[in-house]
Amino acid sequence: MNSGISRRGFLGAATALGVASATAVGVGVQPAAAAPIRSMPRHNQLPAPDTIDSTDPALLSATEAASLLQNGTLHPRELLDACLTRSHEYDGGIGSWIRIYPEVAYAAAEKAAQRLSSAGRASAGEAPPLVCGLPIALKDTFAVSGLPVTASSRVLEGNIAAGDSTVWRRLSEAGMVLMGHAHCDEFAIGVATAQVGNPWNPEYSPGGSSGGSAAVLAARFSPLATGTDTGGSLRLPASATGITSVKPTFGRCSTYGTIPLNWTRDHTGPMARSAADASLLLSYMAGVDANDPTTSVGPPVPAQGYPLAAQRGKSPLAGRRFGIPRTSIDELQGSLGILFAEFTDTVVALGGTLVDVTMPTYPAGLLSGDMAEAGNYHQQFSDRIGLYRPERALFVGAAIASMTVPVADYMMLAHNRLRYQHEYNRMLSEHNLDAILVPGARVDGSKRSEVAGVSLFNSVTADVSWANYTGAPVVTTPAGRSKETGLPFGVQLGGRVWDEAGLIQIVLELQAAQPFWQDAPPLRRNARQIPTSVVTQPGLGPDPTNTKNVGFSFRFVPTSSDAPINS
Repeated sequence: MNSGISRRGFLGAATALGVASATAVGVGVQPAAAAPIRSMPRHNQLPAPDTIDSTDPALLSATEAASLLQNGTLHPRELLDACLTRSHEYDGGIGSWIRIYPEVAYAAAEKAAQRLSSAGRASAGEAPPLVCGLPIALKDTFAVSGLPVTASSRVLEGNIAAGDSTVWRRLSEAGMVLMGHAHCDEFAIGVATAQVGNPWNPEYSPGGSSGGSAAVLAARFSPLATGTDTGGSLRLPASATGITSVKPTFGRCSTYGTIPLNWTRDHTGPMARSAADASLLLSYMAGVDANDPTTSVGPPVPAQGYPLAAQRGKSPLAGRRFGIPRTSIDELQGSLGILFAEFTDTVVALGGTLVDVTMPTYPAGLLSGDMAEAGNYHQQFSDRIGLYRPERALFVGAAIASMTVPVADYMMLAHNRLRYQHEYNRMLSEHNLDAILVPGARVDGSKRSEVAGVSLFNSVTADVSWANYTGAPVVTTPAGRSKETGLPFGVQLGGRVWDEAGLIQIVLELQAAQPFWQDAPPLRRNARQIPTSVVTQPGLGPDPTNTKNVGFSFRFVPTSSDAPINS
């Protein structure tokens, strides 16, 4: 290994930032809402330490950093120092962080270091989880007890979480280090995250609504991040910034303790630079949660976690069949069409078979149900409508008005959605498909001002709603950069419900053949004093988000059935 990484090479940065204190800081009440953390995946799936060559820990991938942390070559505090230093030096031109939590982070890093030490391993009697000591950014919709959670909105200014989201509880118990909350499009409504610049070109949007999380990753401020996806919010930013995301099957990861947009479409999921990194994070995010009953519907999370390595070989995709929705492909212009064609050429070169397919037609009226759900949540803020950004105030007003949809109509919309899900499953089964390939964008970059008012329900910048209405898993992977704009472009790989592992393995093979995920934007130094917060008295709750987040008495349930359903 390159000797440029020393165990204490970056400790001086803590003093320079004025955050050297590693006093024991609490992270709030930990509700007994989730199953115990598993110590998986296996350690031998990580890169060998002697193959890792970097002089800056912030530039390490999550799996590389995990390997060095596990063997004691890298100290969690050193990794955190590097990530915070890089954030302060470069985020001025991007604005990805809404807040960081240095005291909390350094306390967690020291706790992780103890857990990773020989003494810590001996006292625990087991190997620490592979994510122990890794920094992470949470989208500003995930509650952390005693810390702000504001959905990047003035409406929730001063709001303090009453408890922990289940996702954060799992990751915290696994020893992850919370750096801060990343910006999102206000209340996760839009496709822009207009307050954040794309690290590849800050004039452009990083996508939304999880745009801040994507920017943090692309800029190498943190190796891992979380996001949510109601209408492409994990996938649009991944495509726009050249990173990888996994939108799991609906119910695979708990949504408890996250600020909602639509209870029957919201997904939480991992974001990272590579498929291996995202897969590592998913292994610790996923699982049954008593506070989110949908998480108990599907098969268990694989006992050894999700795959981290490509099998490689001459034809690793031999026997795999990939559906190509031709109408989506024909819309692509210029470089995007070329990049997609090159991507499918790689699939074929690795042994895969391409099959033209026709995606099922969206039933009429589904948007009415979406808007009614959003209105049901946002009506609690009707006295603060003037605090929303103007374009979001219009959306919220329309959403609240949509609550007048008759109950019978809403029930019919749920019926039509189930029928659509069966039709999607039938498309997969009739063609014996392992995955479908869908462009991650319809447009070659969007200026921040151009998409500031666009709701993700509109599916304007990419075809994404199919995966939220079906609940099917999707992995979005980089497929190169446009010759016209220089911006990244990604491809969505969608599959059968609960088959995250199969999709991840396919993307691991593709990324091994074409490692576009390694491309990094050429950042210009632009320092920023990022706002900080410390743990304070938790909100009153009872929901961890400290908002009224009850939802409906039923949730959408994914199914693998393809039986015909009458209109």
